[in-house]
Amino acid sequence: MDDATITVRVKTVLLNDPQVAATKIEVSTIGGIVTLSGTVKSKADETRAIDLAKQVTGVRDVKSTLLIPPSPQL
Repeated sequence: MDDATITVRVKTVLLNDPQVAATKIEVSTIGGIVTLSGTVKSKADETRAIDLAKQVTGVRDVKSTLLIPPSPQL
């Protein structure tokens, strides 16, 4: 499977997941290795996104550079 197809499939899985769908995640794939970048709301959302990406056929590994913004101080 080519990298472009893997990227589309990972993006689709992430968009269809109710937990991570509202996050701003960019997906890139090189040699079957997926890199997730952007922002998520929590560590749980990052973990979920990584787990979902790993389930896509053709994905050899998943790297994350996802950021979790700090909570606003009251």
